[in-house]
Amino acid sequence: MALDPQTIENLAGVKAATLVFSFVGAAVSLSYAKEMTRGQAVTAVFAGTAVAVSAAPLALHYLGLPDPFERGLAFFAGLVAMRAVPALLAVVDRFRNVKLPSLPDKE
Repeated sequence: MALDPQTIENLAGVKAATLVFSFVGAAVSLSYAKEMTRGQAVTAVFAGTAVAVSAAPLALHYLGLPDPFERGLAFFAGLVAMRAVPALLAVVDRFRNVKLPSLPDKE
């Protein structure tokens, strides 16, 4: 059973080039990240790639751009999404020990 080129290019609904450019964008952004553990870095790259893979076709559609721009959008989305993960982790760490005020019971 031979694979046709259309199947190879479009794997599970994701274009291979979009996946590669998303990963490269997230990996490039990782070089600017500071104070991350190895596990956080791997998670951030995978999260950045996942966000970019799903966001690039949406941005392409809503911005009305032609298909060749998808690779550039995927790279940029990977770059931005990867930088958002450490910021999100910092927000979670800041609010982790916050005690919410208790509301008085009504009788």
